[in-house]
Amino acid sequence: MLKHVINDFAVLKPVIGSDEYNSDIFGNSKTIKCKIEFAKKPDTSQTFCRQSHPARMFCYEDVNLNDIVTYQNIDYKVIQVNSYKDLDGKPMFYEVFLI
Repeated sequence: MLKHVINDFAVLKPVIGSDEYNSDIFGNSKTIKCKIEFAKKPDTSQTFCRQSHPARMFCYEDVNLNDIVTYQNIDYKVIQVNSYKDLDGKPMFYEVFLI
């Protein structure tokens, strides 16, 4: 369905647990094929601090909350995952919201 538009690549770092300080522990990173769309937002700040860039990603790989997606050397945290299923109940693709 989306095979003709999913033409970007990103690195997925899945969270496999947390340590005694409640920090995330990441598993092996892997390259996934995806499509990322960025939200347009005007820069109204007068300072040069780093701002978040909300984005939406479509992919075929299973993605979970709090995973890290690296795209163009910028890390994004997964805040929401929607899975779209076919009539048999199998996931076709995932819509992932990043910040």
